[in-house]
Amino acid sequence: MAGERPMKICPKCALFVMNPTCAFCKVPMVITDITAKESLHMPSKQREELINHYIETLIKDTYDPKIREEREEWERNQGSPWASYQGAKAKCPTCGSTNVRSISGAERGASILGLGIFSNKINKSFKCNSCGYTW
Repeated sequence: MAGERPMKICPKCALFVMNPTCAFCKVPMVITDITAKESLHMPSKQREELINHYIETLIKDTYDPKIREEREEWERNQGSPWASYQGAKAKCPTCGSTNVRSISGAERGASILGLGIFSNKINKSFKCNSCGYTW
């Protein structure tokens, strides 16, 4: 199952995802000892502490904080949802508001049960509280 797959960290910029290659640095990721499921249910502060732990232990010889800053700036400019997972505030791509929230699995499931394939929450992760846009 996807939730049992290990999380990986980029040895250069500390991107923390399940991908085999870093989307920014284009280098192979380093496997961690935490699963995707464990990471998903982790508060953002604890997640950041875990990333810092991996920086100090797993990738200390290759990590570059300047590259991480460049990646985070690139993510903000791309409108990437990863920025919100890394502790930054997500921004609505339609109106630019930071008054956004994550769409819960329960909310998504209820919408799909009620509307089926016509649900506007299929494959959506965020909803803007200002304009109502979902992405």
